[in-house]
Amino acid sequence: MVIEKIRISIGSASVLGLESIKLDVSPTTCYLMTFKSGKCSANCGFCPQARSANSSIEKLSRIIWPAYYFKDFLTKLKYIPPFKRFKRICVQTLNYPENFQDLIEIITQIKKISEIPISVAIPPMSPDRLNELKMKGIERVGIALDGSTPEVFDKIKGKEVEGPYRWEDHFMCLKTALSIFGKGNVSTHLIIGLGEPESDVLKLIEELNDLNILPGLFSFTPIKGTKLEHLKQPNIIKYRKIQLGRYLILFKNKKLNDFTYNLKGDIIKININKRELRNLIDENSAFLTSGCPDCNRPFYTSRPSGPIYNFPRMLTEVEKEEIYKTLQEFVN
Repeated sequence: MVIEKIRISIGSASVLGLESIKLDVSPTTCYLMTFKSGKCSANCGFCPQARSANSSIEKLSRIIWPAYYFKDFLTKLKYIPPFKRFKRICVQTLNYPENFQDLIEIITQIKKISEIPISVAIPPMSPDRLNELKMKGIERVGIALDGSTPEVFDKIKGKEVEGPYRWEDHFMCLKTALSIFGKGNVSTHLIIGLGEPESDVLKLIEELNDLNILPGLFSFTPIKGTKLEHLKQPNIIKYRKIQLGRYLILFKNKKLNDFTYNLKGDIIKININKRELRNLIDENSAFLTSGCPDCNRPFYTSRPSGPIYNFPRMLTEVEKEEIYKTLQEFVN
């Protein structure tokens, strides 16, 4: 076996029995990350894996990802009790010369022992490599834009941080992946709180939705040792408005003209009434972790003590009321 080690999020490792920690909420997806002894070749300003970051090599966002022997992981996955079984496996792929070979080996070995659907989160790759991932049985592909505008993208993961990525390349790869994996099987992530106007986020979400690319949201999280460690998390009101806007565009057939903005691009009115808002909050879905099916990423960008940006579980009545109070002034 070529692969010796793999990184596993601490929550997933605990469900597998590789760790023994108390979990407030168990992950419904098994989160893996390709192992590299050094840092990622990319240099994203928010990421502890970035080339120039002084953060712990074990971190991705605020979660610890210890390294384990790959064969031990496979054994634990094969014999996991049915009541603990994951609904999905997601492999986060760092950027380094051997990343594709490592990814293929990881997928191949998992497929030998498990029928759990596998998603991969990858940097842009060639059509040939995307086709090979499809042939190996990968169900879904995620290619993270992170930035919601070309300007923000360049500032956080492109030219301005001496990173390898370009907005146009990411978009082209998303469209290529769509042609290979099919509508609804390609996703991307947007990080909120990097200086983007709310109007630009919803414009991008509508564009992605029209292409049948699924956009997931995360709040920016400052991590010590990264280029953006001094930037604060976004205002929770801003995040809730964008969460609601995303859900309305993706699942309730709302369009950009259903939102009113001020001169700064802030959302000041949403074309629903207070009863509709209540019903949407009771549905829960708009405020849960968004992304691939069965992905809840517990506390990836939020402390359990709050504020919780993406809920990894159903909301409590108190949480529903807090969200209603936060958003009621923006509806009719």
